[in-house]
Amino acid sequence: MEPIYNFGISQEDALTEFKALDIKKDDRLLCVASAGEVPLNLLALEDIFIEAVDISPHQLFLSKMKLHSICALEPLKAAAFLGYMDTDLETRMNLFQKVLPLMEEDERQFWWQNMDAIEKGPIRVARFERFMAKLNSIGLLILGKKKMHRLFEFETIEGQQEFFDQYLSTFLLKSIFKIAFHPRIYKKRGMASDGLKHSGERNIADFFYSRFRHFCSSTIARKNYYLQYTFFNKVLYPDALPEYLGENAVKRIRRNRERLVWRLSSYNEALEKSRKGTFNKFHLSNIGDWMSREEYVELLSLIKKKAKPPAKIFARYIHLNHEIPEELKNCIDFNFKLGERLVEEDRYPFYSMVPMDVDG
Repeated sequence: MEPIYNFGISQEDALTEFKALDIKKDDRLLCVASAGEVPLNLLALEDIFIEAVDISPHQLFLSKMKLHSICALEPLKAAAFLGYMDTDLETRMNLFQKVLPLMEEDERQFWWQNMDAIEKGPIRVARFERFMAKLNSIGLLILGKKKMHRLFEFETIEGQQEFFDQYLSTFLLKSIFKIAFHPRIYKKRGMASDGLKHSGERNIADFFYSRFRHFCSSTIARKNYYLQYTFFNKVLYPDALPEYLGENAVKRIRRNRERLVWRLSSYNEALEKSRKGTFNKFHLSNIGDWMSREEYVELLSLIKKKAKPPAKIFARYIHLNHEIPEELKNCIDFNFKLGERLVEEDRYPFYSMVPMDVDG
């Protein structure tokens, strides 16, 4: 059965976006909605104004569901309902009834037509999460669940690094990566083909594996929800849940929910329709991987035209190297060194990062 959306969890660590964009109170951010974690987590961290856009209505339904959940439910119940944590079917359906009144009619219709997503946990049925769940079952069978659980017992990064090199870095694990992320398998099953247009026929498994050690050992595993969910299809420790599911964060988001606007639109369309100076911060996710080089230059030029300077842009990429367009070198500064430093602390470090400053 075809997945109803590509991503159940946004693959960007919003703590990195917070640093890269130097988020301040009352900033105005235009961002990609994706699965909702970036706008929700940033709103949980600071009182800012956010317009979150996506060309997929289904991704927006999921993002809105996350917001509705934390407005209707206590944080741990919201986490269980959404699928970050386990719960039984009856409990999940009862929680769904509490969330329903906050939805608009088109949202209700969508979820009624996709009740399997509600029953399993909405984040668990996305294309990427389904692909990773199958991969995880193979990986855990080979590596052993007990061994993987040990990774989360360490209190230091050094301990995790030593454990990874001694017990996890095996020829067999590398072989799994080479198979799972071969373009012929990864396309359609793990990632929509449009997102791989710049990868060519290269096998990106080597790149992913090189970042995998970093993923497992550069942040404290017990505090990294990406790491826990990747291995076990759930968050093991409540303290590691996304920022927007923290008790104090929920209070902030409920208070500021009118500051967050969801919009069905491309990034370019949202910019075109905005007044000059509306936004001073821009989160691009990795939309450059889905664009031609010409389209990406056009996007940066439009941001320069519309931004309220001094402004900041943050982009990620896997496949497309963001070269500095000649016509923008005098007005947009690409801070690649900062991007390299940010990768070192990122909880999902599979992207290269490009912070940018827009001059006045």
